[in-house]
Amino acid sequence: MLKSVTKEYHKEILDLWNTCLPDFRLTDRLLEQNTWQSPYVLHEGSALKEVDGKVVGVVIAKMWHETHGISLNMEHGWIQMLLVHPDYRQQEIGTELYKFAEQALLKNGVKKIQIGGDLGHLLCGVPLAHQAGVAFAEMFGFKQVVESVDFTKSITEPLSLPEKDNVEFVLLEKDEQQQLLEFMEQSFPGRWTFEAYDYFAQGGTGRDYVVVKWEGKIVGFCRINDELSAWKGPNYNWAEQFDQLGGIGPLGVNEDYRKYGLGRAVIEAAEFYLQQRGKKTFFIDWTDLIAFYEKLGYTVWKNYGIFVKQVD
Repeated sequence: MLKSVTKEYHKEILDLWNTCLPDFRLTDRLLEQNTWQSPYVLHEGSALKEVDGKVVGVVIAKMWHETHGISLNMEHGWIQMLLVHPDYRQQEIGTELYKFAEQALLKNGVKKIQIGGDLGHLLCGVPLAHQAGVAFAEMFGFKQVVESVDFTKSITEPLSLPEKDNVEFVLLEKDEQQQLLEFMEQSFPGRWTFEAYDYFAQGGTGRDYVVVKWEGKIVGFCRINDELSAWKGPNYNWAEQFDQLGGIGPLGVNEDYRKYGLGRAVIEAAEFYLQQRGKKTFFIDWTDLIAFYEKLGYTVWKNYGIFVKQVD
């Protein structure tokens, strides 16, 4: 018999996650923000498994619904977490939990299920070092579509802003919110635009967006995260495991301006502003641009498989 997932089980879920995934220390703050505060949790597809009064398994499903007037793919659903305590594996608990979540997602019109990578995700996919997780995904018909990585980089020497003719790399001012949103809608419609709207809805002031201005016009951006960010992005998920960490990304440059090296430059600007806030380690999550970031001095922290299952 499965039980509903409620905040009442916050500590039990936290402890279960940290037992199953000790390399990714889940904190009270992170579980609160990315699960309990998330409007995308599909409660009818999320459940707990108890044995003798002890929580030994959990699944949390998510799906999109229209927010901020932005429509994403209504047929795309996610498994935010699916955990079974190591002492209770090989008892079909994981199977029971997964089938419960899948049935609810299908009932709500979902035709593509992804493990991780949800809106307000904890992990972007299945850690490839977690062989049991990979085997479980494959057993239920999930296919790895790409390998992605998290990168880190530590810097001690003083940084400076990049210099380019006609270009400024500045933090967004509060009164420039609409200008940024219009740029995002034009250049990057979809998830990144949604995340920008969500950031401001959560009280963001602009301090977490480095913008590229070409003769005063926004032509690129880079999101940064630290402990004061109104909504802390996924590149800040594991900050407590690092020394003075700052998160970088996502980032993008309008396609008409991509021949000027602005992508690399806006990363350098993000590093500069984070260093001004006392950050010593930079973290970039969920990317497959491995060669690009290695050239910028980043090293791989974790590897993930992005696993997807088509169920139509």
